[in-house]
Amino acid sequence: MNATLRKREILALLEEHGSVQVGDLANRMGVSKVTIRNDLDELATLGSLVRTHGGAIIAENKGSSRYISNTIHEFRKEKEAIAGLAVTFIKDGQSIIIDNGSTTMHIASHLTGRHVTVVTSSLLVMKELMEVESVDLMMAGGILRRPAMGLMGSFSKDFYRQIHADWYFMGGSGYLSEQGVFCTNLIEADSKRSMIESAAKVVFLADSSKMEHPSLAKVCDWNVVDYMITERIDPEVRSVIEGHGVKVLVVGEAK
Repeated sequence: MNATLRKREILALLEEHGSVQVGDLANRMGVSKVTIRNDLDELATLGSLVRTHGGAIIAENKGSSRYISNTIHEFRKEKEAIAGLAVTFIKDGQSIIIDNGSTTMHIASHLTGRHVTVVTSSLLVMKELMEVESVDLMMAGGILRRPAMGLMGSFSKDFYRQIHADWYFMGGSGYLSEQGVFCTNLIEADSKRSMIESAAKVVFLADSSKMEHPSLAKVCDWNVVDYMITERIDPEVRSVIEGHGVKVLVVGEAK
């Protein structure tokens, strides 16, 4: 079995079982453990899986993966309002990180004429700002994840380790009041954690459809989030999140 067929079978087994072990794969395919480890490392570099001690796990729950070309049209007015409130945090001369996502991308449309530095992994944010001369735009490298139209992985993580921003505007696929923020992809979650470490303040943007809605990958606990902005939230959920030290802001309320 050649390398291409091995990798296809590895991904098929991951899709079926969620995880694989080096020894089991080597026996199944009649190759050495070293060969399997090399296959897994190459697939991990491409963002197709996440390496673990002795094997790998699936990077993403395919059933929960949704393309931003679809999600960008859902709750559009709510997302635009959330982004509009988020922009009020930004002062000229500051550096900000704008995350991938259908809510965070709306921040870019508010930055025309603003003198700020924007760091992003989002191709949609880049497209919005690439001709805005008042904005200094920095793009993080990485592997393109098409559902989010964003760059991520080890290249992205290394880039964010080299910068420091005033604000990180973070998106996510959902959150739990007791546990924190989630997204659908383990590699994307790892990249988000690098952005968190690179910013002085973290602002989580989430419309109400994401309330008490977890996904495959845990991004962070609430203790690293400074603010959360939403358009509607259950009072009990809000109380629990604010109990973790997060300032919750709701569109339409006084800041």
